[in-house]
Amino acid sequence: MKNKWYKTIAIAAVVSLLQLQTGCTSTFDDLNTNPDSTTEVQSSMLATHVILNMVKSAYDWRNDFMTNRLFWEGIWNPFEKADFSNIVNLTSAQKMVELSSEDDKPAFTGLYYFMKGWYFWRATMDVGDIPYSQALNIEEFTYPKYDEQKDVFKGVLEDLAQADAYFAQATQSFGGDPFYNGDPAKWRKATNVLRLKILMSLQKRADDTPELAVKETFAKVVSEGNLFASNDDNLQVVWSDLETNRNPYHNETTRAVEGFAGTNMLIDPLKEYYDKRLFYYFAPVQSLTDPTYLPEGETLLQPNDWNAYRSVNLNDTYDEIINEIATLRHCRPNDVYRLTYTGVPCIRLGYADMNFLLAEAAERGWISGSAKAYYDEGVRASFEFVRSTVPSQYNNGVEITDADIDAYLTAEKTGYKESGTQTERLQQIWMQTYIAGYLHMAKDAYYDFRRTGYPEWPINPATNMNTQSDKIPMRWLYPDSENNYNKEQLQIALERQWGGVDDVNNIMWLLK
Repeated sequence: MKNKWYKTIAIAAVVSLLQLQTGCTSTFDDLNTNPDSTTEVQSSMLATHVILNMVKSAYDWRNDFMTNRLFWEGIWNPFEKADFSNIVNLTSAQKMVELSSEDDKPAFTGLYYFMKGWYFWRATMDVGDIPYSQALNIEEFTYPKYDEQKDVFKGVLEDLAQADAYFAQATQSFGGDPFYNGDPAKWRKATNVLRLKILMSLQKRADDTPELAVKETFAKVVSEGNLFASNDDNLQVVWSDLETNRNPYHNETTRAVEGFAGTNMLIDPLKEYYDKRLFYYFAPVQSLTDPTYLPEGETLLQPNDWNAYRSVNLNDTYDEIINEIATLRHCRPNDVYRLTYTGVPCIRLGYADMNFLLAEAAERGWISGSAKAYYDEGVRASFEFVRSTVPSQYNNGVEITDADIDAYLTAEKTGYKESGTQTERLQQIWMQTYIAGYLHMAKDAYYDFRRTGYPEWPINPATNMNTQSDKIPMRWLYPDSENNYNKEQLQIALERQWGGVDDVNNIMWLLK
């Protein structure tokens, strides 16, 4: 593993130096009159690199196939190898701190600990036990040991507590941040939202691992109040018409987008709830709204007609679904995704999602406050985001008004069921989280399903590529790089967890 790490780091260092040489705009006089200029540019350039890599990893249209909101010409559940390569970005983050000035150091250190917590959390969520405590000390540990998942979570939560403390100490903005303009107060909020997300991911182990203090820490983070206050605080990618920052769903880049089909997992509840986000998420069925493709005997519908939206059913056979797409009887993503360079911002950590976490925590008794109030605010925030980011020419003639949102929050099926069972209320929260996450949040809907089992995903043994055709995979396999360079330590971890077997159906500690 040492050779691989050194090779990767060397390449990263060369890339960073090339970026600095070509990206620095300081003049020769500037460099001679201000001895800190080079250091500032290097730290900010490295900050740009690590931030872009983290936030833009939110975009991957395959995640909405994996989470059953969209279908394309693939087979379900072909889980394969995980990828630890993102952890190498932490070497850039370490260098960013080393090169920072004393004034910038608290903010850059906070950013480092945020990124460290982020990357190791995602890695352990994917596979189980991972190298953590020795992973970044490449000089001393040639073959880093695998830490047990519980210890990884303990370390990650400590890293994020460090990030919160350093951002609190920061007195000025730092350079190189394309999302929050280096505002440490906003990064502090993002840090604490991430802490809440990680703590909720530990929900199944909250009662039997007191050393992690899951409920207590969640309540403490909430009580301190450094959280998102509106959609303006979202950590998200905002696309533009610049060639290097265009909406990646645009049909010039992702030609297959015309064949992406909305499924019964998302379109059906949107129609059942008379949820107007349907018209902002999807384009209507082409064969029902375009006279060129209208089948004989069908009535031409308008794009603002609920009946113009039909889902592909994931319980159907692969051939049946492909035929629906081939005959233009599917709902493609809305034109704003497919035909505009600016598209819709891609959320990585969001205000609506945070409120759903708070609603669940309140429902479980982890925090005081009204679960209904948090639920309502999460739903409202999602509607607000949708109607403010999709221009009116792309809403298929359907406006979302304040009255619509108010009515939705008091409707029989979508108003919070205070008189119902706790299970019913939790399912409401999880369903709204799932709906709001369309084309956002990367793998989060999968992590949520794995923890909650809701909304229930269909399993068709005829198309399921899992080795156990009646089950959804529970994890990814360890990367080939670990088998090639750190096999002994990997085998120890596999023996400890699952008797030596690396299988996508293994249940990790987190979920037991």
